[in-house]
This record gives sequence, structure tokens and C-alpha cells, in this order.
Amino acid sequence: MRSVAFLLAAISLLADAAADTCGKRYTPAQLRTAPVDEILGVPLAAEAAYRVATIDVVRQDIFNSDDPAESKALFRLANLWHINTREDVIRTLLLFEEGDAVTAARIDESERLLRRKRFLYDGRVIANRQCDGDIDVAVVTRDVWSLLLTAGVTRTGGKQEFEIGASEINLLGTGADLDFEVFENLDRDGLSLGFADTNVRNSRVGVRFRYEDTDDGQSLLARVGQPFYAYDARRSWDLRAQESTRNRRLYRRGQEIATFAVDYKLAQASVGWSKGLVDGYANRFNVGFTIEEQRLDPISGIEGLRDRAFAYPWVSFERIEDEYAKTRNLDRVQTTEDVFLGKQFTALLGYSPRGDGFLVGSTSWRDGWRFPKDEPSAGEREGLAPRMNVLLYGLQASGYWNAHTKRAENVVGSAWARYRHRHTPRLALHLDAQATVTDQLDPDQQILAGGDSGLRGYPNRFQAGSRRFRLTAEERFYTDWYLARVLRVAAAAFVDVGRAWDSKHDNDVLANVGVGLRFESTRTDRSLVYHIDLAFPLVDGPGVGGAEITLTSKRNL
Repeated sequence: MRSVAFLLAAISLLADAAADTCGKRYTPAQLRTAPVDEILGVPLAAEAAYRVATIDVVRQDIFNSDDPAESKALFRLANLWHINTREDVIRTLLLFEEGDAVTAARIDESERLLRRKRFLYDGRVIANRQCDGDIDVAVVTRDVWSLLLTAGVTRTGGKQEFEIGASEINLLGTGADLDFEVFENLDRDGLSLGFADTNVRNSRVGVRFRYEDTDDGQSLLARVGQPFYAYDARRSWDLRAQESTRNRRLYRRGQEIATFAVDYKLAQASVGWSKGLVDGYANRFNVGFTIEEQRLDPISGIEGLRDRAFAYPWVSFERIEDEYAKTRNLDRVQTTEDVFLGKQFTALLGYSPRGDGFLVGSTSWRDGWRFPKDEPSAGEREGLAPRMNVLLYGLQASGYWNAHTKRAENVVGSAWARYRHRHTPRLALHLDAQATVTDQLDPDQQILAGGDSGLRGYPNRFQAGSRRFRLTAEERFYTDWYLARVLRVAAAAFVDVGRAWDSKHDNDVLANVGVGLRFESTRTDRSLVYHIDLAFPLVDGPGVGGAEITLTSKRNL
């Protein structure tokens, strides 16, 4: 009898152990109410492959009605009126289906694809259960309010820009974007209408259309194609057409010195192929054909303009590394961020026999590092990363080679670097450096520096030339303020230094200091951060005031 009892007890213990090993980490009810950024999956071996047994998609509302801080009448009304992203749209973004074999890297990439969408505040793709090589995947997303009525003002360099309109960034829960806007900016007044859908009818094909009618002309853009949507994607194709007529201006000391009309036309087709992700890298090849025409007519203050007409086949190559870090409080406020730290190299070369005959070329390279380089903790992998410092840097260049004159034309080269040194989880120093050099620019081209290009204490387009540099040092404090459960807040103190010059205009080096606030909405379009800055110029000049207030919206801090 004792042997039988012992055997039954052993069987019971084994059954309990199996249940503990194979049980789900979260129930559906827990996934519906848990903060998305606190959801942790079952750990998976980095090199192992697992079979996806099931995929459960949980779409959280804008506000969590089970949280007393968010269970307010207005918040419940927002949930009621908003159409959540459709489940089939979420499933389309994933890089696997039920029954597929996946790795932890493929799951992580699917999660990043979700977070790239403006209509999702955050997302998690986790193994909710792992048993004998099978996993149950849980996909958790939180929507944002997608219908926006805009009435805004942007101020840089002492000049205001206005806009009023409406946009729906998640049309009927499909992920499509429809917008209409009436605007007045530094260059023109007008109205615009746009539509974009990156996954038409739950496919990998995307479309984009945009029309603008302005006081100096019109603009039309149409594009359809399938990009390399993932590292392991094998094919891409793209068709693009663009046409515009508008006036452009040249500036010096913030004042308009010349005006000319530009009639621009572009038609382009390309196809691409790749062997997918191999040893952590994807190599991608593209071939295409481009027809590009630009006709210039002087209006005032300029002469010697040259029309440009190119028709050329081209080939391009891209090599990109699959290397990311998940962090927080880098370029956003208390929001999960995916920082690309991999190496990336691109090159394009084409030949247009029209006219003198031109070689057309461009190239770019970038890389990134995180410090310290030791393996992050589990908490860091979920976005906390309190110790992570980041260095990003890169080069790019483009231009033409005139086969008749044997010289380069319109060559533009630039270098950039960004460094973030974190003092504490809420306090960090950000350094940003950019430099641009050019050679043989046509008269209609110029390099500008001023309030609209990072020198916040100066008028827009204050300096012009063929070379430019800018350095910015910014100390950022990421507060825990959460205004009305909608706005996250950060503060900044900054120094901007920069200059644009050429052989004819040896302009002074400009510098300013300032302070500012940053606001990020956690309930609307996740791609925008709102800036308010007060900057004081340290170097005087014509039209330079005592202080400049700038109001802008950007994609990062």
C-alpha cells in the first residue's frame, strides 16, 4: 500500500511540474488590462527554433477602464467612439503564422514592426507558454485615438506657420491614413489631401497618394510597391510618379534674395531581390529606371539657371545588420524605443546619356554602439535599460559626374554623430553633431543655417553657403509627470553652435543657449513630440533679437 501511495504521489508531483512548465504565464483577462510595457514573455533560447502552436491577439483600448485613474466618463467615451485596430491587420504585420517555426529574433522583429505604426502606442509579441518545443504566442497592442482635428501653429526663427485640418491615421481600424489640411508655411500657402496604406487588403503592398494646391502651383505624388518589409524578405518592387510646379527662393541673412519657378517631373520603377537574413545581415539588390526632369525659370534676382533632364537605368546595393536595443527615455518620454545599432551600407549608381551624359551616384554608411557592451538584464530587454549609453554615427554623399566636362556637379557630402550619456534613468546628456560640404553646386542650390535647421536662437535661413556645421549639447530630464493621463513631460537645457559659409561669405559662428519643455501624447499619434523652446543668441547679427521662442512638433526629442 505504501508503494502504491508513493507512486501516486510521484505521479501527482510530475503532473504539477508539467503544469508549471507548460502553463500560460498570462490569462486573457490579465493581458487585456496589464500595462503593455510591463508584459514579459517566457524566456526563449536565442538560437533555438520553436513551433508556433497558437497566436492570441489582444487589442487593448486607448484607456484602461479597470484602472481607477482612467475610469472617467470622457475616457470611456473615447474608448466607445474609437474603432480599435482590426485583428487581421495586427496578424498581417507578424512575420509568422500558426504552425510556423520561429526564433526569438523573428518574434522580436515582429514586435518592432508593430511599434513602427503610428496608430499603436505600444506592442508586445511574447511566448506566453513554452512546452516541448511548442509555444503559444500572445500579441498585445494598445491603440491611440486616431481621428485628429488639428489647428496648430509652428514658430521658428521668429516666423509663424499655421495649419488647420483633419486626419484619420487608422481608418476604420485598417491602418490606412487619410488627411486633409489647409496650411501657411515659410514657403507657400495652400491645401493638401493625402492617403496612405502600407498593407493594402492585408498584403505587403503599400500605396501612397498626395495632392497639394498652393498659391504658387500644384503637386501630385503617387506610389505603389512592396518594400523589403523584413530582414528575411526576398523580393521588393516600387512604382513612383511625381509632378509639381512651385516657386523656390534663395536666402541670405534671413531675407529672400532670389525667386525662381520650378517645374519638376519624376517617374521611377524598380525591383529588388535578396537571399534574406544570413549570419545576422541582409544583402539587398535593386535595379531600376528613372526619368527625372527639372525646368527652372527665373523670376527675380537670379540668372544662369540650368534645366536638368535625366533618363537612366541604375543598380543599388544595401547591406544591413539585424542589431537593435530596446530602451526608454532616449528620443521619447517614457515610451518603448527600438534603437537601430547595426551597420548599414547603401550605394546607387546609374548613367544618363541625355545631354552631356551623366553618372548618377549616391552612398551612405552608418553604425551604432551601446555602452556597456555586456549582456543586458531581463529587465533591460523589456525596455528599461538604465545603464545604456548610445553612440550613432554615419556618412552620406551624392552627386553627378559630367562625362563631357570631366568634372563633378552638385556633390553633397555629410557626416553626423549622436551620443547619449545617461547619468541616471531620468537624466541624460545628448550630443548631436552634423557637417555638410558641397562642390560645384548649381546656382539654384544652397546650404542654409538658422532657426529652422537647429540654431534655435536665430532667424530662419539666416546664413547660406556651400558648407555647414552644427553642434548641439542638450541635458534632458525625463519627468514622471503624466498630465491628465495623456501627456508625458520632459525638460531640456541646451547649447546650439553652427555656421554656414562659402568662399564669398565668411559668416560668423553662431551660438545660442536655451531651455525648453517636451510633451508626448500617449493617447494620440505616437510619431510626434511637441517642443517649446526659449533660446538666447550669444552672437549678434542683422535681424537677431534678444530671445526666440520656438514651437515645433518633431518625431523625437
